[in-house]
Amino acid sequence: MVINYDKSFLIFLLEVCLMSMSMGNVMDLNITHEKLNGTHYLELDGEVQSYTAPKLKAILFPLSEQTKQKIIIDVEKIDFIDSVGLGVFAGAIKSSIMNNSTLILRGMTCRVRRLFEITGLIEMI
Repeated sequence: MVINYDKSFLIFLLEVCLMSMSMGNVMDLNITHEKLNGTHYLELDGEVQSYTAPKLKAILFPLSEQTKQKIIIDVEKIDFIDSVGLGVFAGAIKSSIMNNSTLILRGMTCRVRRLFEITGLIEMI
């Protein structure tokens, strides 16, 4: 028997799995932002979820809305991303494409990469 699941259900399951695998109950996100030689470098450390996503959005969206920017985001230290966090990334990716900018995610763990693959966001970056 074949069972078909929609993407929202799969995202929910991934969130539950990632939450159970997350180290500790820290609901914080540290963001380091530097601009070197015209390139914006962001390093994220912690969780990107409903509580912390507005903090990332406040920094990332203004950068992605500028034309011809290069934004490199290091996500190696991300422990958890929920659907709200994915929405921030999706909006920033869309905005950067519309403004002829480049947005690169580097240091993706297997868990984070899988989220981006399932949602189709990996094909946009």
